[in-house]
Amino acid sequence: MICYVDMEHEKAFQGAEKWAVHQVRRTDVKRRLEETSGDICLKRQYRRVTRRWLSESKIRALVISGNATDWTEYNEEDLLEMYRIIRSAELPILGLCGGCQLIAMAHGAPLGLMRRLKEREKDSYEDFAPGYFKEWGFVPVHVLRSDPLFDGLGEEPVFLAAHYWEVKEVPPGFELLASSDACQIQVIKQVGKFVYGTQFHPEAYTEAQANCRSWLINRVYPEDYTREQAAGRRLLANFFRMAGILG
Repeated sequence: MICYVDMEHEKAFQGAEKWAVHQVRRTDVKRRLEETSGDICLKRQYRRVTRRWLSESKIRALVISGNATDWTEYNEEDLLEMYRIIRSAELPILGLCGGCQLIAMAHGAPLGLMRRLKEREKDSYEDFAPGYFKEWGFVPVHVLRSDPLFDGLGEEPVFLAAHYWEVKEVPPGFELLASSDACQIQVIKQVGKFVYGTQFHPEAYTEAQANCRSWLINRVYPEDYTREQAAGRRLLANFFRMAGILG
């Protein structure tokens, strides 16, 4: 089994309606991880993930979610066990967007806002972090270093980005694998361990016009998006294949 760690803060889904929406979002990602891994995926809130539970549940890999809530809202003590899990790296780990940032924080790397919008610069999504620049939409990512994670993806695969925070420095003991025009640190890998982080969202892929779009694509493209963008699925499959989960 694999575990999808939900890193969203409780503040983001207070109330029955918001909680129901959040559950739909988590289930969407669970389905996609099961499709790409060929294994069962358990959803679990970050404060309930412990080293003991991972061992007892026979979890084979961790995928750490993103989060819409600023890191400043989190209680540092609530993150300590996830830091320990990330640092020990006893399982293959893939951090997605905020999950990538969590990996960086666990290893002492600084985070920060990308930047404020310049005068008369258009806000790509005014309902989310108004006034700040956001990398928003399907963007080409420049592969800087060859790695099995990118097998079959070429030199500039396209992935969905939806963030306004970023990792400011490559964490000690990591190497930078990919960048984009707007964000230097897009993919990181820990040297000698099976830990990856992607600032983009590979789980938000679309394969054809009839493909069921992820909730995140619906948020980024509320007026519909029907183009095929399957690189995310390939990257996830590569990760699970490297982890020995996908045959």
